Amino acid sequence: MVISDCEILHRVADRDRPAFADFYDRYASRVFGLLLHLLRNRTDAEDVLQEAFWQVWRQADRFDSRRASAESWVLMIARSRAVDRLRKRRETVTDTVPEVPSDSKPDINLSRQDDAAQVISALGVLPPDQQEPIRLAFFDGLTHEQIARHLNIPLGTVKTRIRLGFLRLKERLTTGISK
Repeated sequence: MVISDCEILHRVADRDRPAFADFYDRYASRVFGLLLHLLRNRTDAEDVLQEAFWQVWRQADRFDSRRASAESWVLMIARSRAVDRLRKRRETVTDTVPEVPSDSKPDINLSRQDDAAQVISALGVLPPDQQEPIRLAFFDGLTHEQIARHLNIPLGTVKTRIRLGFLRLKERLTTGISK
Protein backbone atom coordinates (compact mmCIF):
# COMPACT_ATOMS: atom_id res chain seq x y z
CA MET A 1 0.00 0.00 0.00
CA VAL A 2 1.36 3.41 -1.01
CA ILE A 3 1.04 6.06 1.66
CA SER A 4 0.31 9.62 0.51
CA ASP A 5 2.90 12.34 0.97
CA CYS A 6 0.55 14.19 3.32
CA GLU A 7 0.19 11.14 5.54
CA ILE A 8 3.95 10.59 5.54
CA LEU A 9 4.55 14.20 6.59
CA HIS A 10 1.97 13.89 9.37
CA ARG A 11 3.88 10.87 10.61
CA VAL A 12 7.19 12.74 10.29
CA ALA A 13 5.68 15.53 12.40
CA ASP A 14 5.02 12.84 15.03
CA ARG A 15 8.74 11.88 14.80
CA ASP A 16 8.19 8.64 12.89
CA ARG A 17 11.69 7.78 11.60
CA PRO A 18 10.61 5.15 9.04
CA ALA A 19 8.15 7.68 7.57
CA PHE A 20 10.96 10.22 7.32
CA ALA A 21 13.14 7.62 5.57
CA ASP A 22 10.30 6.98 3.08
CA PHE A 23 9.91 10.70 2.42
CA TYR A 24 13.67 11.06 1.95
CA ASP A 25 13.73 8.11 -0.47
CA ARG A 26 10.88 9.63 -2.50
CA TYR A 27 12.39 13.08 -2.93
CA ALA A 28 16.13 13.11 -2.20
CA SER A 29 17.19 12.50 -5.81
CA ARG A 30 14.93 15.28 -7.17
CA VAL A 31 16.04 17.69 -4.46
CA PHE A 32 19.68 16.81 -5.07
CA GLY A 33 19.24 17.41 -8.82
CA LEU A 34 17.82 20.86 -8.17
CA LEU A 35 20.60 21.69 -5.71
CA LEU A 36 23.31 20.50 -8.08
CA HIS A 37 21.80 22.67 -10.81
CA LEU A 38 21.59 25.73 -8.56
CA LEU A 39 24.88 25.38 -6.70
CA ARG A 40 27.03 23.77 -9.40
CA ASN A 41 29.09 22.10 -6.68
CA ARG A 42 28.54 18.51 -5.57
CA THR A 43 29.83 19.00 -2.01
CA ASP A 44 27.65 22.06 -1.43
CA ALA A 45 24.65 20.25 -2.95
CA GLU A 46 25.18 17.30 -0.59
CA ASP A 47 25.48 19.62 2.42
CA VAL A 48 22.39 21.62 1.50
CA LEU A 49 20.45 18.40 0.83
CA GLN A 50 21.11 17.34 4.43
CA GLU A 51 20.19 20.80 5.74
CA ALA A 52 16.94 20.79 3.77
CA PHE A 53 15.85 17.37 5.02
CA TRP A 54 16.87 18.28 8.55
CA GLN A 55 14.51 21.26 8.22
CA VAL A 56 11.77 18.91 6.94
CA TRP A 57 12.28 16.75 10.04
CA ARG A 58 12.07 19.76 12.37
CA GLN A 59 9.20 21.54 10.60
CA ALA A 60 7.00 18.78 9.17
CA ASP A 61 4.17 20.04 11.37
CA ARG A 62 4.19 23.30 9.36
CA PHE A 63 3.41 21.56 6.06
CA ASP A 64 0.02 22.65 4.68
CA SER A 65 -1.29 20.55 1.79
CA ARG A 66 -3.71 23.35 0.85
CA ARG A 67 -0.81 25.66 0.02
CA ALA A 68 1.56 23.29 -1.80
CA SER A 69 2.27 19.69 -2.61
CA ALA A 70 4.84 17.89 -0.48
CA GLU A 71 7.21 17.89 -3.44
CA SER A 72 6.88 21.65 -3.98
CA TRP A 73 7.31 22.24 -0.26
CA VAL A 74 10.55 20.27 0.05
CA LEU A 75 11.89 21.76 -3.21
CA MET A 76 11.15 25.26 -1.91
CA ILE A 77 12.94 24.51 1.36
CA ALA A 78 15.93 23.22 -0.61
CA ARG A 79 15.91 26.21 -2.95
CA SER A 80 15.85 28.62 0.00
CA ARG A 81 18.78 26.81 1.58
CA ALA A 82 20.66 26.92 -1.74
CA VAL A 83 20.08 30.66 -2.04
CA ASP A 84 21.44 31.08 1.50
CA ARG A 85 24.51 29.06 0.52
CA LEU A 86 25.04 31.17 -2.61
CA ARG A 87 24.79 34.37 -0.55
CA LYS A 88 27.33 32.98 1.89
CA ARG A 89 29.67 32.16 -1.01
CA ARG A 90 29.28 35.67 -2.38
CA GLU A 91 30.03 37.20 1.03
CA THR A 92 33.16 35.07 1.33
CA VAL A 93 34.33 36.14 -2.11
CA THR A 94 33.51 39.78 -1.35
CA ASP A 95 35.52 39.60 1.87
CA THR A 96 38.60 38.36 0.00
CA VAL A 97 38.41 40.54 -3.12
CA PRO A 98 39.96 44.00 -2.90
CA GLU A 99 37.65 46.97 -3.23
CA VAL A 100 37.28 48.26 -6.79
CA PRO A 101 37.85 52.00 -7.14
CA SER A 102 34.54 53.83 -7.09
CA ASP A 103 35.19 55.58 -10.41
CA SER A 104 35.60 52.27 -12.31
CA LYS A 105 32.06 51.87 -13.72
CA PRO A 106 29.35 52.87 -11.26
CA ASP A 107 26.62 52.79 -13.90
CA ILE A 108 26.88 49.02 -14.41
CA ASN A 109 25.10 48.10 -11.15
CA LEU A 110 22.43 50.74 -11.71
CA SER A 111 21.92 49.46 -15.24
CA ARG A 112 21.49 45.88 -13.99
CA GLN A 113 19.02 47.02 -11.35
CA ASP A 114 17.07 48.96 -13.98
CA ASP A 115 17.07 45.92 -16.28
CA ALA A 116 15.80 43.67 -13.48
CA ALA A 117 13.07 46.17 -12.62
CA GLN A 118 12.01 46.33 -16.29
CA VAL A 119 11.84 42.53 -16.56
CA ILE A 120 9.78 42.21 -13.37
CA SER A 121 7.47 44.99 -14.53
CA ALA A 122 7.04 43.38 -17.96
CA LEU A 123 6.43 40.00 -16.35
CA GLY A 124 3.59 41.53 -14.33
CA VAL A 125 1.80 42.50 -17.55
CA LEU A 126 1.72 38.94 -18.91
CA PRO A 127 -1.48 36.94 -18.58
CA PRO A 128 -1.43 34.69 -15.49
CA ASP A 129 -1.32 31.50 -17.58
CA GLN A 130 2.05 32.65 -19.04
CA GLN A 131 3.33 34.47 -15.97
CA GLU A 132 3.03 31.55 -13.55
CA PRO A 133 5.07 28.98 -15.53
CA ILE A 134 7.82 31.56 -16.11
CA ARG A 135 7.95 32.44 -12.41
CA LEU A 136 8.02 28.76 -11.40
CA ALA A 137 10.83 28.02 -13.86
CA PHE A 138 13.06 31.02 -13.36
CA PHE A 139 12.34 32.22 -9.85
CA ASP A 140 11.53 28.89 -8.16
CA GLY A 141 13.90 26.74 -10.21
CA LEU A 142 11.37 24.08 -11.21
CA THR A 143 11.80 22.02 -14.37
CA HIS A 144 9.15 22.03 -17.10
CA GLU A 145 8.05 18.56 -15.96
CA GLN A 146 7.67 19.74 -12.36
CA ILE A 147 5.71 22.79 -13.52
CA ALA A 148 3.37 20.56 -15.54
CA ARG A 149 2.70 18.41 -12.46
CA HIS A 150 2.36 21.45 -10.20
CA LEU A 151 -0.14 23.19 -12.50
CA ASN A 152 -1.77 19.92 -13.59
CA ILE A 153 -1.36 20.73 -17.29
CA PRO A 154 0.41 18.88 -20.14
CA LEU A 155 4.15 19.38 -20.59
CA GLY A 156 3.64 20.77 -24.10
CA THR A 157 1.29 23.42 -22.70
CA VAL A 158 3.94 24.49 -20.17
CA LYS A 159 6.53 24.87 -22.94
CA THR A 160 4.12 26.78 -25.16
CA ARG A 161 3.10 29.17 -22.38
CA ILE A 162 6.73 29.85 -21.47
CA ARG A 163 7.66 30.42 -25.14
CA LEU A 164 4.70 32.75 -25.74
CA GLY A 165 5.45 34.56 -22.49
CA PHE A 166 9.06 35.08 -23.57
CA LEU A 167 7.93 36.42 -26.94
CA ARG A 168 5.66 38.92 -25.18
CA LEU A 169 8.43 39.84 -22.73
CA LYS A 170 10.87 40.39 -25.59
CA GLU A 171 8.34 42.55 -27.44
CA ARG A 172 7.53 44.56 -24.33
CA LEU A 173 11.18 45.03 -23.34
CA THR A 174 12.43 46.01 -26.81
CA THR A 175 9.52 48.44 -27.17
CA GLY A 176 10.24 49.85 -23.71
CA ILE A 177 13.95 50.26 -24.46
CA SER A 178 13.37 52.02 -27.77
CA LYS A 179 10.99 54.58 -26.21
